[in-house]
Amino acid sequence: MNKNIFKVSLSTLVFSLVTCFVLSSCSNSEDLADGATPQNGMERVSFTIAEKDYETVVGATGTRAAAQPQTEVQDLGDGWTAEVSLVPDTTHSVAPKVATRAIYGSSHYTIQAYQGGVLKGQLKGTFNNSTFTPDTGDEGYIVLPHGTYDFVCFNDKVSANGTQYSVNRADASTARFAVKRGVVINQDPKQYVAFEMKHVGSMVTFNLAFVNCPITGEYYSVMQPGISYVGWGDYKPEKPAERLKYTIETAPNKIPEKEVYNFSMDNYSYPVMGKEDLSVNVEGRNTAYSYGIFWVGSKLGIYNNATLSYYLPTSDCGDFKLTFTFGEIYGQSLVGKSITVPTHKLVEANKRYNVKIKLRMSKNMYLFKDGTAGFLADNPSKTPIGVVIDPYAHLAVALKDADDGGTPPVWSYSSTQESSSPVESFDNLFYNGGMNYSNISSSNPARQLARDYYQTVGFGSSSSAVIGVDKVWYIPTVAEFLKMGNVLGELEYTAPTGDPSHFFAGAPLNILKSINMTRFNKAFTDAGGTPPTNNAYWTNTECKGNGTYYPQVQVSLGSTSCNLRGQFKGLTAKVRPFIKY
Repeated sequence: MNKNIFKVSLSTLVFSLVTCFVLSSCSNSEDLADGATPQNGMERVSFTIAEKDYETVVGATGTRAAAQPQTEVQDLGDGWTAEVSLVPDTTHSVAPKVATRAIYGSSHYTIQAYQGGVLKGQLKGTFNNSTFTPDTGDEGYIVLPHGTYDFVCFNDKVSANGTQYSVNRADASTARFAVKRGVVINQDPKQYVAFEMKHVGSMVTFNLAFVNCPITGEYYSVMQPGISYVGWGDYKPEKPAERLKYTIETAPNKIPEKEVYNFSMDNYSYPVMGKEDLSVNVEGRNTAYSYGIFWVGSKLGIYNNATLSYYLPTSDCGDFKLTFTFGEIYGQSLVGKSITVPTHKLVEANKRYNVKIKLRMSKNMYLFKDGTAGFLADNPSKTPIGVVIDPYAHLAVALKDADDGGTPPVWSYSSTQESSSPVESFDNLFYNGGMNYSNISSSNPARQLARDYYQTVGFGSSSSAVIGVDKVWYIPTVAEFLKMGNVLGELEYTAPTGDPSHFFAGAPLNILKSINMTRFNKAFTDAGGTPPTNNAYWTNTECKGNGTYYPQVQVSLGSTSCNLRGQFKGLTAKVRPFIKY
C-alpha cells in the first residue's frame, strides 16, 4: 500500500502565491437544456478555486490557550534518553494567515450544485496552472434559477457515490474536498462561488534529532544544479553499522483507513480501521542551488531525520510508537529502543503536526590529551582535557577556564571594528557571524589567552592564523556557547526581538527558558573540570553599536539565567576555550 511517505531535508518549499482560477460550469440539470441561454431570474454561475496549504495547529494539545506542549523525557536504557513532544509544526509557515496558492500542475476537479438534496448541475474539468479545460462534451457553464444552493467541489482522489463522498488513507495527502452551503444565487448577469480547497488528510512530521550524537554521512548520488533547475544530493550514514532503521507503528484498529462524508446528513464516518506500520531508513536528500556544493563521496553531518506521513482525521498522535530495528551510534546500540508520543491528539483535516524527538546519549564523550575522543569508561589511562560538544564537527570545550583562577583578561584595547562581520541585529546574533578575525596578537589579551591554552593542556597548535581552525584553541561565538549549553545541559532559550540598541549599550538580556544544571555541571566534574557558570565569559561575537562603538558580547550562565550583554572591550571577563580537534 502507498503510505504517502516522504523524506525531507532541513529546508522545505512553501507555496504562498495567492491566485484564483475562474471557470464557468455546465448544466446537468433536468430543468434546463444544455447550452440554454440565461433568462430573467436565472444565472450563469462561475467559480473560483484556490488550494489551501496545511495549517499550523493552534495549541498542540487542542486548546487555544497558550499551553506549553507536553514534553516527556523517556529513559530508553543502556545510556540513551529521548525528549519527546507534540508541537505545532511551523516549518511551512510564512505568515500568520494560512496561505492559499494557485493550482500547481494539472488537477481534475468536479463541482456539483444541489438544491433541496437534489443534484441540479455538475461541472468537470482540468486545471493546468492558470488554464481550465472542461471535459469533452461539457459546455463549460451552468445556468441556475434564482434560489439557495449547496455546492460540493472535489478532485479525483475523492470517490462520489450519490451524496456519499469517500477517501482512502492512501490518498490522504492528495485528496481535496470543500462544501459551501446556503449560497444564494441572485446576482445578474453572473455570479461567482469561491472554493478554498483543503486537504482531506493531515500531515504528521516525525522529526528525530541527534542532539549530541550526529552521524557522519556521505553523498552517494548527486545531481548538480544547472542554470534553470535545482540540484540535489542523496546521502546516507557512512558506516554500515550506523545506517539506522526504525518503524513507526500503532496497534491494530487504531488508524482510519477510509473516511466517508454523508452530504445529506452533513457528517463523517470511518467504517474501516487499520494500523500504521512504516519502515524508515536514516537517509535523505539535500537541495543544491549552486554548482559544487557537494559531490559523490563528500561528507556531511546527519543531525536529524524527518519523515512525513499523512492520516485521515481522528487518528490519534498518542497511538504512535517509534522503535529502532537496526543500528548503533558511536558503538552504542539502539536496537529495540522504543519511543512513544506523550500527547493524545486527534488530527484534523488540512492540519499539520510535529512529533519532535531529541535523542541523546546519556554519557558524554571527551577529548583526551593525545587528540582522540571517546567515553571515559573506555579510556581509563588517558587524560581528558575537554568535553565533546559535536563529535561530527570535532568540536570540544575545555574542562577549565584559560586563566584557571587567575585575573580575567580584557577583550582588547580597541574601540573600533575588529571582525569582518559585526552583528547588527538580534536576527543574526545567534549565528556564527562576527568571528572572522584575521589573527591573534598581544593587543587581544582574551584571544591570546585562549590560543595559549595548548601550553596548559599539552594539546593544540600555536598558530596565530585565523581562529577556529583545526587544533587551535579559541573563544566561541554566542551560537557555539549556547550550543554547548543545549548539548550538555538541555539549554532552551528565547531569542530576543525588537530594537537591539539597549543591548548594544550594555543592558543584560536573560534569554533562559530552562536548563538541566545538574547534567551540565556533571559533564565537567565527571572528568575533573569546572563548569563555565556564574561568571561572565567572553564570546567571539562583535556587535555594531552606534557606528563608532563596537561592543563584544559576554555570556553568563546559571540555574536561573542566561544573560547576554554587549560590553566595552576594555572590561574583563572569563575565557573558556573551545577547539576543533
